[in-house]
Amino acid sequence: MLEDTPMIRDLVDWAREHRTSLHQDIEIYQDPLTGLSFRAAKSLPQATKIVNCSYQITLSYLNAISASSVFQNHKSVLFPPGFINALKQEDPNIIGHFFLVQQFLMREKSFWSPYIKLLPQPNEPERLAIPNWWPEADRQFLDGTNAEPPIKKREELWRGEWSKGVALLRERFENWEEYTYPLYQWAATIFGSRSFRASLTIPDGLMEQSETPPDDRSLTLDHIKKDRFSVLLPLMDIGNHSGVNQVDWLPDAIGGHFSLSIRNTIAEGSQIFNYYGNKSNSELLVAYGFLLPNPENDKVNLKLTPSPDGMQLRRSQSCHVFHEHTQAEQEFMFHVKTSNGEAGLQELLKSFSEGFMDTMICMVASARERKFIIENPGYCIEKDAAPFGGPLSRAFIHAVSLICKKLQYEMERTEISGANLGEPKNQNQRIALGYRHNQLRVLEAVLDRAVNYLQRAISFNHLCSHNSPRSEANDKANFLSLECAFGWLQMDYRREHDAVMKLIAKDQEEPLPLNWAAVIEDWDRTYWIVWILLLWMLWLRNPDEFQAGYLNDLWRWQSDWYSDFQAEKGKPGSQLTGTLYASASEEATIDDTIQGITQLPGLGFDQGPLQRLDFRTEITNYISYLVKEETVLLPYTMQHPPQKGAQTPQLMLYISLNSSRYSSRNNF
Repeated sequence: MLEDTPMIRDLVDWAREHRTSLHQDIEIYQDPLTGLSFRAAKSLPQATKIVNCSYQITLSYLNAISASSVFQNHKSVLFPPGFINALKQEDPNIIGHFFLVQQFLMREKSFWSPYIKLLPQPNEPERLAIPNWWPEADRQFLDGTNAEPPIKKREELWRGEWSKGVALLRERFENWEEYTYPLYQWAATIFGSRSFRASLTIPDGLMEQSETPPDDRSLTLDHIKKDRFSVLLPLMDIGNHSGVNQVDWLPDAIGGHFSLSIRNTIAEGSQIFNYYGNKSNSELLVAYGFLLPNPENDKVNLKLTPSPDGMQLRRSQSCHVFHEHTQAEQEFMFHVKTSNGEAGLQELLKSFSEGFMDTMICMVASARERKFIIENPGYCIEKDAAPFGGPLSRAFIHAVSLICKKLQYEMERTEISGANLGEPKNQNQRIALGYRHNQLRVLEAVLDRAVNYLQRAISFNHLCSHNSPRSEANDKANFLSLECAFGWLQMDYRREHDAVMKLIAKDQEEPLPLNWAAVIEDWDRTYWIVWILLLWMLWLRNPDEFQAGYLNDLWRWQSDWYSDFQAEKGKPGSQLTGTLYASASEEATIDDTIQGITQLPGLGFDQGPLQRLDFRTEITNYISYLVKEETVLLPYTMQHPPQKGAQTPQLMLYISLNSSRYSSRNNF
C-alpha cells in the first residue's frame, strides 16, 4: 500500500521498471516525526526482504565515470576528461556530487528524475533539515556545543570542494555557470544524509563487468574498499533510523541487487527502520538534523592534542588502533558519555571511548613511565583491572586530574555560550536547546564521577591520620601533601619538626604555626626537596628506625629511585649529572635551609656524609629530579587551620609502596 501521492507512485513505478521491488506488505507513508517512512501493512516474519534495490538505479561516482554496464550514466553529458582525471585519484566523492547536480539540472531528461523529484529540494531548507541549512538565528543555539565545529567544517569543506570542481569545469563544460555553490551544497547534503557506504553495498563482483582499463578498475575497487565515495539507493533510502539495528544489508553481485532484510518479526502497523550505524546524537544532528531520545546516544566529543613525543608513544602501544583511511584529525578524537553503573573506577573508565585514557597517559608520562610503556607495548591501562596501584599510577591520577579540568572547561564554555539565548521560538531552536542541555548533563555527570574518584584516591595515605576512606589501591600507591608530610614529622620527630619549622618560617617570613596553603603557592617543589632530604638525614642518623612498617616502604621506594638514578647517571650522554631541577631562587632557599638543618644543635644532623658539599649536592640534585618526576599538581583539600577545608591546587608526591615489584621496570 502506498500513500496516494503522484510522486511516490512515480518513484515506485520507476523503481519496479528497473528491477527494484518493494515488498507487497510494506507501505510508504508520511510520519509526523520521521517524514516518509516504511510501515508494515501486515505482520512480517523475520528475514523478510523489505526492499530489493537494483544496482542499475543506484547513483554515485560510478555512474559519472560509467564504471561498468551496471553503473551507467544514462545518456548524461560526460564531464571533461580533465575534470575526471584531476579528481578521480583522491576526490571521487566530488565527482559524485557534481553528477547529482547535473541530474538535478537535467530535470525530466534525467534517468533519475522520479527519484530526484521526491528528494528535499534546494529551495526547501526545512526539509533538508541539517543545521547547515538553518537560519543564522537558529544556528546560534548550537554555538559553543560539539555540533558547532563540524557544522563549520562541513561548510568549509563543501566550499573548497565546489571551488576545486568548478575551476576544472570553467570554460570547458557547457553551462558550467549553472553548477552553483548552493546546488553543490544541496548535493553534498543529499549524499551526506541519505547515502550508503560503498564498501558495504558494492560487491567486488560487480566490477568484473567493467570495461575500463585495469588501472582504473583497481583504483575504483580501492575507492570502494576505503569508502572514498558513497552511494544513493533510491527507494531504500526512505528507511529511517531508530538507533536499534533490526535489519541486515545484503549485497548480491549475481542477482544484481542490494536488499534490506528485517532481523525480527515486525508487527502490523509498525514502522520499519533502517540502521545508519552506531551514531551519537552529535553525529545525527549534524548529518541528519534529528536527535534520538535515548540518553546512551548523548556523547560529548573530547579532542586531545598530544605532543609529537606523546603521539609516537601512543602509536607504539599494541592497543592503539587507527585505520589508515580514517581522517587524520579523528585519530585523537574521543567522546565521553554517562554510565549507568554504580560509582567506581571501572564505571568511570566506561564513560570514555576506547583509547582516551591510554592516550592521556602517554601525554603526561614521566621519563620513568615512558620507558615502561616503550618496554611493555602490550600493557594498556584501560585493560588493567586496577590501574591505580599499577606501574603507571602516577600518570593515571595525573590524567584523571586533567580530565576533570577539561570537563569543567567544556561545561563552562557551553554554559557561557548559551547564557543569552532566550526561549526557543521554533523546532530547530528546540532541537538545539535540547541538544545543549543533554551535552551539559553528560559533562556534569562524568565530572562528578571523576572528581569523586580523584578525591578518594588522593585523600588517604599511610603516613597521616585522617578520616578518609581507604581502598585496596592505597596499599600500593599513596599521594602525599606537604601538609601531611610535615605533619607526620611533627608526630614522630617532634624536636626535629619544630626546629625545621622555625627555619622555614624565618625564610618565608611567615608566623608559626605555618600556613601551608600560603607556602605552597610558590614553594611546594622547594619544600618537597627539603622534606626528602630530611628523610635522608633521619636514615643516616639511625637506619634501624626505617626497618619496619610504613617507613620501610617509604625508604625502599626512595632507595629504588636512587639506585636507578645512579645507574642512569653513569650512562654515556646522561643529562642527569650536575643538574638541579629548580629555579635559582629555589636553589638558594634549598641550600640555605639544608645548611641550616645540618647546623641545628643536638639533633645529630651535624655529622655524616651530608656534611660534605659534593655528596650533599649529588643527593640534592637526585631528589630534585625525583620531585620533578613523581609529583603531580592536584586539588588537595587542606586538613588544618587556617585554610582547613579549602581545596588548594598543589604538588603532591606519588609514592609506590611496592616499588620492588616494579623496580626492574621502573628504570629511567
